[in-house]
Amino acid sequence: MGAMESNELLDEVAEQVAEALGGETSSAKTKTKKTKEGLELLAEWIETHQAKKILVLTGAGVSTGAGIPDFRTPGTGLYDNLQKYNLPYPEAIFDVNFYRETPGPFVTLAKELWPGITFSPTPTHSFLKLLSDRGLLLRLYTQNIDGLEFLAGIPDDKLVECHGHFRTAACIDCMEAADGERVKETIVQTGETPICDRCGGNVKPDIVFFGESLPDRFHRLLQQDIPKADLLLVMGTSLQVAPVSLIPDMVRCNRVLFNRDLVMRIRKGSDIFVQGDCDTNILELCDLLGWGEDLMAAKEKCSIQQEPVVENVEKKDVDDRQIEEEYREKESVQIEDQAETQNTESSKEEK
Repeated sequence: MGAMESNELLDEVAEQVAEALGGETSSAKTKTKKTKEGLELLAEWIETHQAKKILVLTGAGVSTGAGIPDFRTPGTGLYDNLQKYNLPYPEAIFDVNFYRETPGPFVTLAKELWPGITFSPTPTHSFLKLLSDRGLLLRLYTQNIDGLEFLAGIPDDKLVECHGHFRTAACIDCMEAADGERVKETIVQTGETPICDRCGGNVKPDIVFFGESLPDRFHRLLQQDIPKADLLLVMGTSLQVAPVSLIPDMVRCNRVLFNRDLVMRIRKGSDIFVQGDCDTNILELCDLLGWGEDLMAAKEKCSIQQEPVVENVEKKDVDDRQIEEEYREKESVQIEDQAETQNTESSKEEK
């Protein structure tokens, strides 16, 4: 047996022993090292302008940090938690025919998820805004309908919302455009189904339901962007919904996958897999780039200002003061009554 074969055998035995003892194997260490080198390499590509036409594809994983569940994670995903809507199957909530007959479940869900009310863009969304501000973003293709990319300030010409958005709406029967603000008011404030003024059909926000085609703009811009891209960032997606899921196979540039799971083939020497939470890894990347302060400033700028709890506290303080004043008034009346009673009794005794 040669020296090289002997060393390989020893390494294999060491791996097995380490695994059996619950220790960190050398392969695990190598994986951690590669992930760290991957972020450093990505930072180098951006800093040296090797990547200056960056194409980005995002999925629900970039919004979980905002408190919005993804769709398919077992146990916590949206599709696993729709029992309260009593659906025949989870995807029915995004089915046009089901909405035509039973609009209630989608209206309730839309009321909960409506952009700009509760959920704020995450550090990942703000990072994409920084890419745009620095002239490095070729285009952002998002599969999400939560509108957080728009709220983060990504310019319209740099953003393709592949599955639609809530800002506009139309009738599902006659396709007549509806007033977006009026539809928002109907759904968010009253929880009712918007009705078409023209034909009486149900109106829905311009979200792409199952069976509907993606916007023409998606196909047109994608044809332009694929040959131009010098880097593709794939972030927080299971890559299960076509045709968006096909984008990673269309490009001929380096690709970086930010994801919890390995959902595409990583080509040795040209691709990077950064495993884990998107926001955590983006914060580390921004530190490497020296963008940390800019990132926090961008995120703060687009954060949704919730109604301050102070108002409730103040209201409680007012209520407490009112109760206290009423108690004191009652106590004062009781004291006066007692004094009057005592005076009456004293008068009787004197007589």
